Amino acid sequence: MGTNESSQLQAEHVVLPQEIRLQAAVVSGSEAKEWTVRLQLDVDSVCVFMPVLRFTVCGQGVELAGDTHQAGWILHWLPRGSYRFLLQVSRSNVDARLSVSWGTPTIVREPDVVIELPRADGASLENPGPAVPIVRWEMEPDTSKRVTELPWQQGHDNWFFRHYDHAAIVITEQFLRRTPKLRGRILDVGAGDGITDLGIFLRYRPEMLVALDIVDYVQHLPSVARSHGVPITALPDGFRFCQCSAESIPYPNGYFDVVLSWGSVEHVKGGYRRVLDEVWRVLKPGGLFFVNPGLYYGPFGSHLGEFFTEPHHHLRMDERVLREHVLNSEPLRIDRSGWDVPSSEYWRFYQELNRIRVGSFESELKSYGYRTLRAALRVADMVEYDDRLQNYSIVDLSLLDAFFVLEKPSRGEIEPAADGRAD
Repeated sequence: MGTNESSQLQAEHVVLPQEIRLQAAVVSGSEAKEWTVRLQLDVDSVCVFMPVLRFTVCGQGVELAGDTHQAGWILHWLPRGSYRFLLQVSRSNVDARLSVSWGTPTIVREPDVVIELPRADGASLENPGPAVPIVRWEMEPDTSKRVTELPWQQGHDNWFFRHYDHAAIVITEQFLRRTPKLRGRILDVGAGDGITDLGIFLRYRPEMLVALDIVDYVQHLPSVARSHGVPITALPDGFRFCQCSAESIPYPNGYFDVVLSWGSVEHVKGGYRRVLDEVWRVLKPGGLFFVNPGLYYGPFGSHLGEFFTEPHHHLRMDERVLREHVLNSEPLRIDRSGWDVPSSEYWRFYQELNRIRVGSFESELKSYGYRTLRAALRVADMVEYDDRLQNYSIVDLSLLDAFFVLEKPSRGEIEPAADGRAD
C-alpha cells in the first residue's frame, strides 16, 4: 500500500518556546475604571509566523476569552524584536484572574502570564457594578508603526510578500498539506531569487534546503530580506545554494524528501525531460514532487506581461513584430525586489521557453510511475478569440496555471517504465 498522506501528522511552523517571551505589567492606577495591562512580546528568532495572543478572564460566575485574531489583527509574521500591546480590562463586581499566552492559530499554550484583578472599588450587593468585564486590545504606537511597514501589509502588490508569504504558503499548506517531509531534505529546482525558499525554510526549519539554479540570484537574498524586514545577514544554516544545471543534480539517488519546481521547467533551454529524469532519481521512494509548469499557450504564457497587457499577445502577433516591440520598448516593470534585466534578456527568455501543454505534461509525469496526490488548475474567466486563435484549443488558451503534487512510490511498489526510468 502507498503512503496514506491524510493519516500522517502535519508539520506545524517551528516555534521554539525559548525564542519567544511574553511579559506583562499592570500600568493603570488603582482608581481607574479599567485595568491597563501592558504586554511585551520579545521575539529572538529571525521571524515568528502567525503569532496569536490569547487571554482568559475568570472569576466567580465570569469566564471570558479572546485573542488578537478576533480583534482583527492577523499578524502574518513578526521579525526579531520587541512588540508592545495594551489589554484594557474594565473592572467588574467580582475578583478575577487574567491569563495571557502567546501561540499560533493551531498551537494553544499554557498561560505565560497570570495577573489578579481585584473587583471594582465600592462593589457591593447594593451597588454591584458590571458583572462581566469588557476587554479590548490596543497596539502601542511604536509597535503599530513597525508592523505597518512590514511587506505583508501591502499584499500582492509586493513581490516579497507574493513569494515569502503567498507562494511559500500555497506550496506547503495548500498543496503539501504541511507534510512532515518538510522537516527533511528539500530541493528547489529553479530557485530564482530564493525568496520563496527562505519563507519555507524559516517556517519549517528543514534538515536541509537546497536552492538550485544556473544563475546566482540567491547571493542577494540576505540584503533583499533585510530590506523587507527579515533580519538575516547570511543564508541560514542548512539553507544552501547550488549553482548548477538541473539536468545534472550533484546529489545521490534517493536523497531528497521533497522536490519543488514552481515556474521553472518551462525555462530549461532545449527541453526539460532530463530535468524530470533527475528529479525522479534524487527523490526518495515515498518522497513528494510539487511542480507548477509554465503553460505557453495560456493568456500570459509568453512571460512578457511587462510589455503587453493583451492576453495571448504572443499567439496573435507575428514573431518579428513581437521581437521589435520587446527590444525597442521599455517594460512596465513590476516590483521584483530590485531584480531587473534588460529587454534583450526578456527576449532570450521568451525564445528559450518550452511550449508546454498541460495534457502532454501530465502524461510525461505519469510515465515515471508517480502517484498523483492532488492537482489543481487556474483558469481564465473568458477567452476572446480572433482569427489568429481559431486553431488553438480552449483548454490551452484558458489555462493560467497547473499544479501537481506527486508521490514517488516506495521501492516495493515501483514498476519499471518501458524506458527504464524507474529505479
